[in-house]
Amino acid sequence: MSFAIFCTGSSGLVASDFKRLVLSQNISFTGIDLHGESEAVDITDKAKLSEFVRSKHACSVQDNIKPILFHFAAITITGNNLTSDQIDISKKVNIDATRILLEVCKQLNIPMVHISTDFVFAGGKKETPYLPDDEICPDNTIYSQTKAEAEKLVKNASKDQKVVIIRLAFPYGNFSHPKPGLARKMVSWMDNNAEVKLYNDQFICPTPISYFSDCCLQIAQLISEDKLKSGQVLHCVGQTTTPYEFGSLIKEVFEKKAKLVPTSIGGGVKNLVLNTDKTEKTLNILKPHHQNSIQSLIDQC
Repeated sequence: MSFAIFCTGSSGLVASDFKRLVLSQNISFTGIDLHGESEAVDITDKAKLSEFVRSKHACSVQDNIKPILFHFAAITITGNNLTSDQIDISKKVNIDATRILLEVCKQLNIPMVHISTDFVFAGGKKETPYLPDDEICPDNTIYSQTKAEAEKLVKNASKDQKVVIIRLAFPYGNFSHPKPGLARKMVSWMDNNAEVKLYNDQFICPTPISYFSDCCLQIAQLISEDKLKSGQVLHCVGQTTTPYEFGSLIKEVFEKKAKLVPTSIGGGVKNLVLNTDKTEKTLNILKPHHQNSIQSLIDQC
């Protein structure tokens, strides 16, 4: 049986690139989104979501195609200075919608792939890379807290339905999208400032969006072949660097004149590195070098 992709947040920065890849492989793709799709669907409205997914599921099954749902949709506002409305929508989309999607997928026996984040470790003190099965430790920000709560819901659901968790970190690429990723943000900072301060003591794993899309497609293939056990956690992130080192590559490749000033994050999160050994072995996909990935973005400008 072949597979089809159902995808929440399909008009977003990362999911829209995944959509492009899926369609290029002539695989059926159904976007579940309030924006950018011909049929708008509110994933926080269980009745409407269930009706929509059920109708699309019936068509897929009739064509002997097994759907797999990728849950990309999330409110990704970081920091502590959120308004009450931002806090409410973050909880509604990141937690409540995840619970609803799990219930709908269970009813229809649809495997669900949940997209999570390195920020579930933002409250940790570990100095070595976090392993997929390390206990999550969010900090006190709404983004970290709500994504951690969503992960707990998915992990609990793994007891009686097929779910997989993928963690993503600092995506960059897809320059044509209205929302800027990390690389485009840095290009903008360098265009608009004579000096740009970047942390040189924080370790992160910026992720090329095209690489993440490749990982997602491979995960869908393995799920369709029943080769991924439920509850599996995978780290699909890029190579370890610092914001200052990453910014230096951006400056070099894009030939920017701004002066980069290394600075300290102080009491902020110093380690957001995710270990990818398990993922690379499972998916048989090696993460690319940032130099090559950034160079490939030149044509998108």
